[in-house]
Amino acid sequence: MTPPTATPISRRPIRCDIFCQVIDNLGDAGVCWRLAQQLVQEQGWQVRLWIDAPQVLARLVPQTRAGRMHQGVRVERWPAGVVPDVAEVVIAAFACALPAGYRARMRPGRAVWINLDYLSAQPWVDSHHGLPSPKPDGLVEHFFFPGFTAASGGLIREAGLLDERSAFEADPWARQTFLDRVGVQVRPGDRFASLFCYPDSPVEPVLHTLAHDTSAGRWRVLLPAGVSIDRSGLSDVAAAVLEPIPFVPQRDYDPLLWCCELNFVRGEDSWVRALWSGRPLIWQAYRQDEQAHHDKLHAFIDHWQSVAQPMPAAGRAWRTVHEAWNGVSPPETLLTSVPALLQGLADLRAAARRWESVQRLAPDLASRLVEFVSERL
Repeated sequence: MTPPTATPISRRPIRCDIFCQVIDNLGDAGVCWRLAQQLVQEQGWQVRLWIDAPQVLARLVPQTRAGRMHQGVRVERWPAGVVPDVAEVVIAAFACALPAGYRARMRPGRAVWINLDYLSAQPWVDSHHGLPSPKPDGLVEHFFFPGFTAASGGLIREAGLLDERSAFEADPWARQTFLDRVGVQVRPGDRFASLFCYPDSPVEPVLHTLAHDTSAGRWRVLLPAGVSIDRSGLSDVAAAVLEPIPFVPQRDYDPLLWCCELNFVRGEDSWVRALWSGRPLIWQAYRQDEQAHHDKLHAFIDHWQSVAQPMPAAGRAWRTVHEAWNGVSPPETLLTSVPALLQGLADLRAAARRWESVQRLAPDLASRLVEFVSERL
C-alpha cells in the first residue's frame, strides 16, 4: 500500500499566529483583528490571535472571547506557558517580543517570523521594510513596515471597503438610519464631525470655533463613550456642540466616519479608516519621547499633500491645525487656523478623494504580507 503523501503547503491553508500586546488601548487590538480577518476571509489562512488583553478586543468586537472561534479567527489569551504547536507564519504585532515559551519552540526553516511595526510615512520606512534580522540560533526575523509607497508594506484595506462606502453614500437614508441607531436625531442643516482623541487634546478652541461657525449649518460633534476629554476647561458654548453617543464597535466605525464632514482621529487604526473614508481628517499621533512623533506627523502631512494636492490656502490651514492639535505649535493657534480649515473643507474633501484614487491602486497590506511570506515558505 502506498503511504499517503503530505499535502503541499501551497494546497492547504497557511497557519498563522498573530501576537498582540495592547499598548495604545483600542488601536493595537483593532489593527490586529482587521489583519486576522483579512487573512482568513480573503486569503484562506488559519489564524490564531494571541492577545494579552482580550477584554479590549471584546469591546471592539463584542462576540469575541478568549479560547473561542469568531468569524474564522481563533482568539487566545496571551500564553503564560508553552504553546503546543508553532504556526508557519508568526507575526509579532507592533514589535512586541514573542512569549518566551513560544519563541523557544521555533525552529529555523519551519516558520516565517514577521515583526509588524507601526505605520509611518517617514522616508526611512522604505529602506527598512523587509530587512532580515538573523538570530544566533538560526532563526530570522523580518521587519514589515506598513506605509504609503510601493516599497513599503502598504495599508490595511478590505477588498469591499470602498464599495461599501460608495453604497452608503448613494443611499439617501443611510446617514439618518445609522445616526438614529446611535441615538442622534438629525435636523435640517446639521453638519457632523467625529472626535476620537487623547485626553490632553486641545479641544476647547476647536469646539469653540465650530460652535461659532454657522456659515452652512450647525455643527454637532459626535463623541463616542469612552473617549476622554478635559471637560473642566470647556466653556458652555464649546460644550454645546458635543453630541455624546454610545461606544462604537469596530464594525460601526466606518459608517460613523462616513456620516461626518470632518473626522478627528488618533493612533493608527482610526487614522487609516479616516483616510479611506474620503473625508477631511485631523490626525493626532501617539505621543513619543523627545517629541519623535512630530517627525512622524510632518512626514504624513508632506506625503498627503503631495498626493492629494489641495489648494494652497486649504493646505496651509490643514497643516497648521495638525501642528497645533499635536502640540507642535500653541493650541491658541487653533482659534485662527480652524476657521480657515472650515472654509476649505470642500476643497479638502476633493483632495481626500484624489489621495484615495491614487492609493487604492496599490496592493493592500494583507496582500503584500501574503506575497512576502510566499517567497519565504
